[in-house]
Amino acid sequence: MKRNTKIFFRTVRITSIILFCLIIGFAGMAKSYESIRRIGFGEYRKAVEAENGTLRFFDFEISLK
Repeated sequence: MKRNTKIFFRTVRITSIILFCLIIGFAGMAKSYESIRRIGFGEYRKAVEAENGTLRFFDFEISLK
């Protein structure tokens, strides 16, 4: 039983590290996208927006209707 808990906690630790890296990577991409749009094109746009029945993720638009 002790071996199973050791494997479980190791798996939780590795999974949390991977998720943390993915979240930080996405946040960095979103921040740089917003800065590029503001400086390069003069638009104040968020990286992820949901308005008027559309979901905008960076430059991709998905209709929710």
